[in-house]
Amino acid sequence: MTSDWKITNHTRTSRRQSRCKEWGLPHNLKHRPVIEVIYQKGLYLPELDLWLDPRSPKPRAFISHAHADHVARHSSTICSEVTARLLRDRFRISAERTDAHPFHSSFNDKNFRITLLPAGHIAGSAMIHITRLSDQASLLYTGDFKNRTSRTAEPIAFAQADTLIMETTFGLPRHRFPETSEVENEILRFVRESFAQNKNPVLLGYSLGKSQEALALMHEHDIPTLLHPAAASMTRSCIAAGTPQLPEPLEFDGHAPEGHVIIAPPHVMRSKKLLGLKAKRTAMLSGWALQPGAKFRYGVDEVIPFSDHADHPGLMHCIESVRPKRVITIHGYTREFAAELRALGLEAWSAHGNDQLEFHFNRKS
Repeated sequence: MTSDWKITNHTRTSRRQSRCKEWGLPHNLKHRPVIEVIYQKGLYLPELDLWLDPRSPKPRAFISHAHADHVARHSSTICSEVTARLLRDRFRISAERTDAHPFHSSFNDKNFRITLLPAGHIAGSAMIHITRLSDQASLLYTGDFKNRTSRTAEPIAFAQADTLIMETTFGLPRHRFPETSEVENEILRFVRESFAQNKNPVLLGYSLGKSQEALALMHEHDIPTLLHPAAASMTRSCIAAGTPQLPEPLEFDGHAPEGHVIIAPPHVMRSKKLLGLKAKRTAMLSGWALQPGAKFRYGVDEVIPFSDHADHPGLMHCIESVRPKRVITIHGYTREFAAELRALGLEAWSAHGNDQLEFHFNRKS
């Protein structure tokens, strides 16, 4: 691997020059140093002694957001202020273990400047931008991100970086979501059709993220809504952390008057409370709704492509905004998206490699 983009033939060179011109990049980048990245059962920055969203406890780590698959009990955790509150309320991670910072406010660590930027995924979700002060080498780690409009997540803000480490959950060209307004109209249609049938609409989405987005949408349209206790608890934490557009949640206790929406996490769909609700219609809120057979796989009445991740055009927009020299892909279709970028002349590699357990992303030639 190289620290600059890799050119293998004249065709790729021409394509690379064309795409670089389109993105406002020089097609003949001069060599610049890069920040070392190691992948070994997780992403690690050895110069900072910092792990990025590791799944197991570490001495020092960055947690991008408060979803369980990104959280572990580290000795010291860099995170946003909202995420620190959510980690405390959801995972009982004390303030003594968190090093919380506001968005867009830089701080120095050793020979590096660190800035947290909003990722648009859920409330408090953050990207981490790192600059080495001695030579201005830079790195941006996105965590999970979404660059569509949101009612409850802070608007995403990209920054240029030499190295981009990005998620690729929806990394295939066919992963293209409808406009947000269209998706929200689908949710409202489902709700109103359910009311017309004298049934309670049940919207299934994660207790942190989609539940607050769905609640904010219902609140905007004056639709009475009940939340599963897990979603209600996370909503109260978001309100306490300053998330706008959220009403005080009313909890679902197994009984729902007519004309009320119920919001609940997917894993409780077979719970006694929901099974006991006879007159209901269920809708799964998921980006995977666009896959054939999703409705039958989830066992619901409808699926609606309501996602808190970037779709494929959103991933490409990230590349255009960050203008990286090299890209490391994590989560989802990592190899496929990296291969697509290489075909465009970019240096891009999956962090998971090809059946290799460890990569060192610091070679200069």
